[in-house]
Amino acid sequence: MLKAVALLGLLPMLALADCPDGSQGQLAIIIDDLGYHRGRGMRLAALPQTITLSVIPGTPHAKQVAEEGIRQGKEIMIHMPMSPAHAPVDYSLALHKNLSATDFDATVERALVEIPQATGMNNHMGSRLTEDRIAMRRLMTVLKDKQLFWIDSRTTRKTVAVETAATMGIPAASRSVFLDNDRDPPAIARHLLRAINFAKSAGSAIAIGHPHPETIQALQDYLPTLSAAVTLVPASTIARCPPTQRLTSIP
Repeated sequence: MLKAVALLGLLPMLALADCPDGSQGQLAIIIDDLGYHRGRGMRLAALPQTITLSVIPGTPHAKQVAEEGIRQGKEIMIHMPMSPAHAPVDYSLALHKNLSATDFDATVERALVEIPQATGMNNHMGSRLTEDRIAMRRLMTVLKDKQLFWIDSRTTRKTVAVETAATMGIPAASRSVFLDNDRDPPAIARHLLRAINFAKSAGSAIAIGHPHPETIQALQDYLPTLSAAVTLVPASTIARCPPTQRLTSIP
């Protein structure tokens, strides 16, 4: 496993800027799938570094995790369940293309009511829905009205979500790296370093992880060292800045 000190030695100190200009690196780390495990959510909220917490509406501890995240100064997003390509969507609050326009809008509104602290949204699953231009335009219409930003988790190469958001003037960005598709600690460390390198080379990057014990431990080990490599920022900072980041293939 890469040692925390190794990250310090590998990468130069970079200055904070409102938006990346190509000579500085900004990295947003989003932790998805929050709301099922209260303890893990609280541990992540308590981390002193800047990370963004994305909470699934309708989960048992969604409200408590969002409230604690705000109390600890974290940015909160809604991790919105959406229909995938190869499985049914089975969540109390979920979007799929068979919903009527009224029910689609009402589902998004219910998620926002449940997690009023949220200032942005990203997709949970959604490999089918994010390819649907009509559905994405409907979603972005609601987000624009509520002044929320959008982060595309990029669960499909054919996603049109960011493109749709951009045409509607909604702050948006895309995931660059998944940290923990492989929960092996050395693999998580490698993906974190990969995210750092993307942030440096492209100006900004977004890494998405999940509340696995291995991921939480990796963040506790490495986040204190990252100020020597990149500037950790909320996801909204990258969404609201010029789109400089490179899109990667799905791991």
